[in-house]
Amino acid sequence: MPVPKSVTKIKKDGVTYISSVDRTQYTITELSRAAFRDVAKLLRRRIKDMAPVDTGNLRRNVGSWVRKAEDSDVPYLQVGVYDKERARKKGLQDAYYATWQELGNSRHPAANGGRGFLRPAVQDSIDDIRRIQGKYLSEIERENRAMGLIDESEEISND
Repeated sequence: MPVPKSVTKIKKDGVTYISSVDRTQYTITELSRAAFRDVAKLLRRRIKDMAPVDTGNLRRNVGSWVRKAEDSDVPYLQVGVYDKERARKKGLQDAYYATWQELGNSRHPAANGGRGFLRPAVQDSIDDIRRIQGKYLSEIERENRAMGLIDESEEISND
């Protein structure tokens, strides 16, 4: 999404109305996406640290995605394990057992003493997530610095 014009001017009855709503909405959305990308880096690293290791395949299959809701421009973050198709596209072996490691099954408990590896990594990182989000969203008032934090690229690299 390109940066919208900074202001919209409307003249009516000798009065000029100046609106920067489009620019502000763009800035908020892009700062949210940038914050999600930084949160994703943190969570991927912590999830990989908590993932059980046999061959290392599960750790290689941890990924994250910043996406937009279908019916709006509101971004959201997904963090998880690649599905079979995405793993194959990335040249990885499918980590089909990730669900068992996270949730357990009738014969084996979840990894990390029954806690799993995805949920506790996120739950233990709440304070850091809030700090990262706060850093970006506080920049709304300082537009020039905010524009320096916004990266238009979509792809999130694997650590």
